Amino acid sequence: MKIKKLSLYFPLLAFSALSLQAVAQETANQEEKADETNGIELIMVTAQRKSQSLQEAAVPMLAVDQKSLTRQGLESGQDLGRLSPALGISAGGGPLTSIFVRGVGALTVNPLTDAAVAQNVDGVYLGRSSGAAGQALFDLERVEVLKGPQGTLYGRNATGGVVNYIPVKPQLLETSGYAQLEVGNYSRLGFQGAYNAPIGDYAALRLSVSSLQRDGYSDDGTNDADNLSLRAQLLYEPTEDFNIRFAFDYSENTAIGPGGDLIGSFSNAPGNLTEFIPSGLGAFTGPTTDEANAIRTSVLHTPSFAFYKPLNADDLGQDISFTGFMAELNYTTEAGTLTVIPSYRESDQDYTFVGPGFAPAKTSEQNEQSSVEARFSTDFDGPLNAILGAFYFDEEIQTSGVFSQNYASPIQNYENGGDSWAIFGQGTYDFSETFRLNVGLRYTEDKKYAEGISDTFVTFCGGAPFTGNFLTPPDSFANGCASGAMPAHPVTSDRDEFIAFFVNEGLMAPGSVATVPGMGPPPFYNLTIPGGITPQIGAIVNVGEGYIESDLDYSETTYRIGVEYDIAEDSLLYATFETGYRAGGVDLSIAAPTYDPEYIDAFTFGSKNRFFDNTLQLNLEAFHWKYDGQQVTYFTTLNGASSFPIANGDATIQGLDVDMIWRVGRDTTISGNAQFLDATYDSLTLVSDPGQGRFGCTSTGVADGLESYDCSGQSLLYSPDFGADLAINHNVEINEYNLSLTAQASHRSEQATNFLFVDATDADSYVTLDLDATLTSSEADWSLSFFIRNVTDEQFIANSNVNNRGLTHVIYNPPRTFGLRLRAEFY
Repeated sequence: MKIKKLSLYFPLLAFSALSLQAVAQETANQEEKADETNGIELIMVTAQRKSQSLQEAAVPMLAVDQKSLTRQGLESGQDLGRLSPALGISAGGGPLTSIFVRGVGALTVNPLTDAAVAQNVDGVYLGRSSGAAGQALFDLERVEVLKGPQGTLYGRNATGGVVNYIPVKPQLLETSGYAQLEVGNYSRLGFQGAYNAPIGDYAALRLSVSSLQRDGYSDDGTNDADNLSLRAQLLYEPTEDFNIRFAFDYSENTAIGPGGDLIGSFSNAPGNLTEFIPSGLGAFTGPTTDEANAIRTSVLHTPSFAFYKPLNADDLGQDISFTGFMAELNYTTEAGTLTVIPSYRESDQDYTFVGPGFAPAKTSEQNEQSSVEARFSTDFDGPLNAILGAFYFDEEIQTSGVFSQNYASPIQNYENGGDSWAIFGQGTYDFSETFRLNVGLRYTEDKKYAEGISDTFVTFCGGAPFTGNFLTPPDSFANGCASGAMPAHPVTSDRDEFIAFFVNEGLMAPGSVATVPGMGPPPFYNLTIPGGITPQIGAIVNVGEGYIESDLDYSETTYRIGVEYDIAEDSLLYATFETGYRAGGVDLSIAAPTYDPEYIDAFTFGSKNRFFDNTLQLNLEAFHWKYDGQQVTYFTTLNGASSFPIANGDATIQGLDVDMIWRVGRDTTISGNAQFLDATYDSLTLVSDPGQGRFGCTSTGVADGLESYDCSGQSLLYSPDFGADLAINHNVEINEYNLSLTAQASHRSEQATNFLFVDATDADSYVTLDLDATLTSSEADWSLSFFIRNVTDEQFIANSNVNNRGLTHVIYNPPRTFGLRLRAEFY
C-alpha cells in the first residue's frame, strides 16, 4: 500500500483528533470508574532529558521494557528492527550494523561513515554504529526509540532518530535481584542475572551479567552466538539534593558470526547485467558448504580471468570487545537540577567474514572515544522552564582491513577521528494550563581528520593494460590464466606482507616492494611461473588512492519549534518542526574522496490519547520529512575493482503512524502499531565503470570515464510502504498461579535492502508469528515460560550484498526457534 499525497493524512488526523476530543470529554464525564487494575500501566521516559510519562512527551516515540524485550527474544541492538515498522536493521559482516528509521539511515561499512540514527547507552553517545552489536539487552529499564530528527537535544548524527538503552539503576536500602536461565533448539544456552546490594544508608551497588551461546543457524556453523556482557554500577546519594553514580560495562563477542547464503548470481553478459540466475540453495545453507563453493568456484573473476577459490569456515571468526566507563552527577537546587555525564569508551574489533566475493574480508579496528555532557534543567514556578546544556565528544580510530576477493584486494590502513562540540537549549512556555510552546536551538561544530594509505591490488591476465602486453579475454585462456596457475592473493592487510608473499613464492621479482600509488608511475608487478612455457601469466597493479590526508570542518545550527495542546485531561495534540544534520567526511574512493553533510527537515502532527478510564490508548502521528543530501554508501565497480563510494541523494518521506493499546477487561490486552509510508528519492545518481553497473536504474551516459545512473523514484532502503504489529495477551488464573498467553504477529510489505535496486535483493512481503506462554507463581517470585518464535519458519532478506561479478549473498532473519525460560526473583 502506498499513499502518495500528504494531504490525505492531515485531514484524516485532524478529523480523528476532533473525534477523539469528543470521546475524551464524554468519558471524562462518566461517573462510574473502573477498577484501577484494569487500566494501562503508566510508562515513564526520559527522551526529552527529563522524566515524564510517555503520553506527556510531545514526540513520536516508543518505549519497551525488559519484560517485553525478553518475551520477543531480542538479544542485542541488532534485533531492534522487530520492535516497530518504522525501524530497519542491516546487520552485515562482523559487528557492522546500520539502523534506519523510515528509510533515514546509512550503510556504515567502515569507520569513515557515521550513523544517521544516534545510539546512547546510559546517556552516553556511541560514536560507532557497531556499538549496536555490543548492546546485549539485559537488566534494562527500557529501550526508547525516538522517530525523526532530534537535532536539538541529541545533536548531529540523529537525522533519523535516537535509540536510548537505559539500564536498571541501583536502589538504596534494597537487597534484590534475579536470575534467568534459557535453553532452546540450536543448543541455545542463555543466562542473565542482577544483584542489588545496599552499602550503608547512602550507597548501593548493582551487578549484572548476561551470556549467550548458540549453534549456528546455517549448515556450516555460521550465524551462531557466543556473547558475554557485564555491568557494574555504584550509586552514592548522601542527600536528596545530590547523587553520583559510577558505571562500568564490558561485552565481548567470540562467535563465528553472520555467514549469509549464496542465493544466486547475476549475468555478466554486456547489456544484461541485471538478469538473475538463482542458485537453488535453501536458506541457511551457509557460504562455505560444498554446494555453495561449487557455485562460487564456477564464476570467473576479471580482469584476472581465473575462477574464484572455495571458502573455508575455519577462516571466519570474531574477537570483539566493547568497554565503557561513565559517571552521572546530579545536583538539585531551588532553581533546577544540574546533570554532568563524563565518559570514556573503547572497542577492540578483530573479525573476518565472507560476502559475495570476499575470500574472506578481514578487519582490525581499535576505537577510543571520550565525551562529557552538562545540562541544567530549570524548575521555576512560572510559565517558562528550559534545559540548557553543552556537549563535547572526541574519538580516535585505527583501522587495518582487507576486502580480499582472491584476485582483487582493497587494503586500507588509516587512522581517523575528530571532535565535536555543541551548546543547546530547549524551553517550554505555558500560555495556559492547556496550551504550550516549545522552542529549541543547538549549535554544533565538527572537525574530522583521516590519514593513511588506500591500496587496491588487482590481478590482470597477461600484463597491465598500460604496458602494451595486456591480453584480451580470448587470449587469456590460451595463456593459461583460467587453468589454475593464476595465484590467489593472500588475506592480509599488511601491504608489505602482501608483496613479500609473491616474492617468497617465486612469483614476483626478488627485491619487489610495496610502493604507494599516486607517487610516480602506477605500481605494477609482473607475475611469473619459473620454467613455464609462457612464464609471464599476469601482473598485479595497484589502482588504489594511495596516501590520503584530510582535515575537514563543519558547523550547523539546528532547531525545533513545537506547540502542545491538552484537548482533554488525557488527550494531547501537538505539532512540531525539527531539523537535523549529519556532518560530511572523507571516503577512500576515487569517485568521491569527500562527501557533503546531509540535512533533514521534519514536520510532525500528532495526538496522544487515553480513553474509557485508562483502558484504551491511541496515539496518531502524521509526518512529512524533506531529506537533503543523504549520504548513500553503495557498492560498485571502479577501475576494475570493487569500491564503496558515497553519493548524496534527496528524498521526500511522509506517512501515518498509529499506536494502540486496549485493555479488554481485566485479563486481556490487545496492542498494535501500523505505519503507512511513502519514502521516495527525488534525486539520486550512482556511478560505475562503463558497462559495469548492475543498478536497476536508468543509465544517463558516460562522462569522464564513469557511467551514471538516475535512481530517482526508487524507495529508500528499509522503508516498507506498510507495516504492522499486533499482539494479544490473555491471563488465566489457575489456583495459585497465573498463566500469561501472548501471540504476536508482524507484517512488512516489500522493501529494498540494497542500493542496486534490483528485485533479487529486495525483502519480500512477510508475516511472522511468535507465541509465548508464561506461568508465574502467586508471589511473582518465579516464572516458567515456553516460547516459539517465527512459528511458520518464514524467511526474508535482512541484508544483501552483490559483488562485481554478480555473486549474491543475503543474510536471512532467524528461522523458527523454541525453548524454555526459567526466571527467579528475590527481594
